Amino acid sequence: MSKHSNRIPIGPFELHDRIAKGGMGEIWQGIHRHQNVAVAVKVLTAEQMRQAGYQADFLREVEAVAALSHPGIIMLFDHGFVTDEIAERASGSLVAGSPYLVMELASRGSLDALTLPLSWYDFRRIVSALLRALAHAHSRGLIHLDIKPGNVLLGSRDDPRPNLKLTDFGLVHALDRQQPCSSGASPHGTVEQARGTPWYMAPEQLCGHWRDYGPWTDLYALGILAWELVCGARPYDGNSARSIGR
Repeated sequence: MSKHSNRIPIGPFELHDRIAKGGMGEIWQGIHRHQNVAVAVKVLTAEQMRQAGYQADFLREVEAVAALSHPGIIMLFDHGFVTDEIAERASGSLVAGSPYLVMELASRGSLDALTLPLSWYDFRRIVSALLRALAHAHSRGLIHLDIKPGNVLLGSRDDPRPNLKLTDFGLVHALDRQQPCSSGASPHGTVEQARGTPWYMAPEQLCGHWRDYGPWTDLYALGILAWELVCGARPYDGNSARSIGR
């Protein structure tokens, strides 16, 4: 985790600190300058901009989150692209042309930060909230495909919406494949390719059998996550999707 001393204006927002980096981009903490509301801003890195598929996944996430409205799912505020002027002000920290996504900030981080195993009270509260969030997404034909501790955010009483939040819909699969994406980014799952986090992937996802994806695919991952929260370790381990699937 690194810090950036300059405050970078990006639309009506201002980026302060780079607080995390993952497979789907960097996360910056910032603020809406006029309303003084804390936000999290996800933006692709230079390396990710050079790799095929990342921008399509990013745009897919924007559309998925914008289509959902639930207290257990991260709220989208804005999205756009880093301009040359913004990139210059960022002194190399941001790449011109990179898409960004502005979301609400969950100030307690993710489930990764919790000490495991959890108490029964905390376990039941977390799993019940995730089931409600997934029910909302599934009822709208969207399968998350990347349920894991790092994609479950924790709010605090100081946040406008202190609930637990499901985030990172970059791999989302649309069950209604006849409905095109307005951005031109095709729905995930047009080839048999395993994508996701192997330790939490259902058998059909490990094999890339996208025609078999459904709510059960996410519920399998939630079952793995629940096991981890109770036992302090995952039921399956390995260094690759192939070794885990054996």
